[in-house]
Amino acid sequence: MYLIPLALIVGGAVGLFIRGSTDYFTATRVVFWPIPAVGVALQALVGSGLGVPYPSLLTGISLVLVAVTCAMNLHLTGASVILVGASLNLIPLVLNGYVPVTVDAVVNAGITDLGSIDLVQLGAARAFETGEETLWFLGAVVPVRWLNEVFSFGDLIIAFGLANLGFRIFFPLRETASYYDEAVEYDQYRDPTQPDPFEGYEPEQSTWPASPPDDFASVNEPIEPPRSQPGLTTLEGSAPIVPDEEDT
Repeated sequence: MYLIPLALIVGGAVGLFIRGSTDYFTATRVVFWPIPAVGVALQALVGSGLGVPYPSLLTGISLVLVAVTCAMNLHLTGASVILVGASLNLIPLVLNGYVPVTVDAVVNAGITDLGSIDLVQLGAARAFETGEETLWFLGAVVPVRWLNEVFSFGDLIIAFGLANLGFRIFFPLRETASYYDEAVEYDQYRDPTQPDPFEGYEPEQSTWPASPPDDFASVNEPIEPPRSQPGLTTLEGSAPIVPDEEDT
């Protein structure tokens, strides 16, 4: 089972080899990343061979944690694929209490022959099928002879999703727009006759720098009051009222 997480490393190595960058890896946002860390730790504990109690229960909890994390991180390429694989592995484990393994798959994988099948030690959460399992074909039924290992369809799907995730972490489909990319796009549509409100702004600064005092020289100059003209009153600049001679 340790071969499945290696797909993440292989995918990342291929992404770096082609034209990837570690900058994309550091910019990757994983929501609630401690949850899959606990799930992987439980999976490693079950597969360590230490004889931990309730191996099927711990395996089921680890698969649930991985599936929940993938559901919360669907923005990552490959997360949806891993979610499907974890769900397929969880179904036979919940229905049967273990992952059924077929004898033909073990033999075809080159692990042993039919005469020594009783000597084979399966994983803590695995058991040979008895013919009474529900959805037994979702168990470990896919032999891979050059690895001498038996996988389930869910295992293969998870491995594919991990390889895709590792590749896209270092070689994403689309680069994330930066401040400078947005600034270039802004300059394309800005009227050159209008002042640039972003002039002098740096992304590291929280505010614009203060303008030099010369810019406010015209504002601080005193405004002269309007000169009064003869024949005009100060009331809205209207002419004085002259009484009519006939009224006197």
